[in-house]
Amino acid sequence: MKIILIAVVVLAVLATGFIVAAGPEPHIVIPGEVVWKVGFMPITSTLMASWLAMAVLILGTFAMTRGMKLIPSGAQNFIESVIEFLYGQVEEIAGEKNARRFFPVVGTFFLFILVANWIALTPIFKSIGWTKDYGHEIFHEIQLKAEEGKPFDKDKHFLAWQMKDAGGVGLAQTGAGTFKFKIHSGEEPSVALDRYIIALAEFYTDFKPSADAAHGEGEPEKADVEAAFAALQADPKAPKFIAADDHGHGGEADGHHGVSSHALGATFTALDFPGDKIALVYPFFRAAFSELNNTLALAIFAFLVIEFWGFQSLGFGYLGKFFINPLKNPILTFVGILELLSEFIRIISFAFRLFGNIFAGGVLLLILTFLVPFIAPLGIYGLEMFVGLIQAIVFSLLLLVFAVGAVEHHGDEEHHDSHDDGHHPGGGHADVHHLEPGAVQAH
Repeated sequence: MKIILIAVVVLAVLATGFIVAAGPEPHIVIPGEVVWKVGFMPITSTLMASWLAMAVLILGTFAMTRGMKLIPSGAQNFIESVIEFLYGQVEEIAGEKNARRFFPVVGTFFLFILVANWIALTPIFKSIGWTKDYGHEIFHEIQLKAEEGKPFDKDKHFLAWQMKDAGGVGLAQTGAGTFKFKIHSGEEPSVALDRYIIALAEFYTDFKPSADAAHGEGEPEKADVEAAFAALQADPKAPKFIAADDHGHGGEADGHHGVSSHALGATFTALDFPGDKIALVYPFFRAAFSELNNTLALAIFAFLVIEFWGFQSLGFGYLGKFFINPLKNPILTFVGILELLSEFIRIISFAFRLFGNIFAGGVLLLILTFLVPFIAPLGIYGLEMFVGLIQAIVFSLLLLVFAVGAVEHHGDEEHHDSHDDGHHPGGGHADVHHLEPGAVQAH
């Protein structure tokens, strides 16, 4: 009986999800969406998310520690416990002396990556933003090419959702239809316009063309274009193409160049959407490390700080493990070249590991939310919290291990291996030189 009851509840939740929470077809973009520009600098949704993570860390730390007490309690006790635990882990690997140098950077990396990954799972991410009206955007693209008097020089793909206009704010409907349109390279603006008329009629009305004119290449049939235009005009909620003659101007209106339809023999200067529009939501926030630019920035900084610590500890002797006299030891010379290459390859490794995991997790959540609203995403959210933690640990731990390797004197490992419990192979006692407690050999 219990199994039947659970099954009924699960099915009811699934049905409710498909009716109430079914979102539009996912729109997956690798680069961060540009929210706005400041001069030449684009402010992307992933950059905004990075700033938000910084604000959470700074304000959260201030709020938890503004009433500092000698005997900590509450929030102060929690944050001190976290910092003490992290410092203990760094000290165990790097030793007491190096831990004091490395911890501020390693700890900051860990907390920043962790907070950025976890806040990306909150509802404000990918759900709040501004809309881009693609219905007018497509017509505008065709207008620009018509004004130039040239065919399109490359393919242009457009994908958008059917959305309600709520006082300037776009709201995607439950199970919103997805509008797709492609302008082909070498296509004349008049042909693109005719296909666009057919595509809109297919999307907004019951019109069906005799051929795949809207999405295929080549000029559509005149009869199909005329029938599609008539279907749009007959439906009061469908888009309306405004002819140049309606404005009382020959080919231009309100500064906009007209686009001539080859099939209809008319020139259109504007497009009106009296009902639902075609648009996409460009979110203000998207997971900070779901864009390669941000992970690459972290990787480059990690590389620079590792090299800085190496030179700080060993001076120009730090270069000794990369550049070895080939006459002295050809094998070590080759190994040194590989070591030098590996220093730069780390940048790629750092950047792509973090980016790949976070981006893939975001795509998985998006797809599952679309396919199975309510139920399946819950388990994935838990998994993504774990992945966010693991990625913060891996990035910080690798940074720490590489830093320890950078500050060691070249040949330390061989020197220690030549000793056995403080005795020479011949039986004589030797001076024993120890590394810092907990130091790691990492080359």
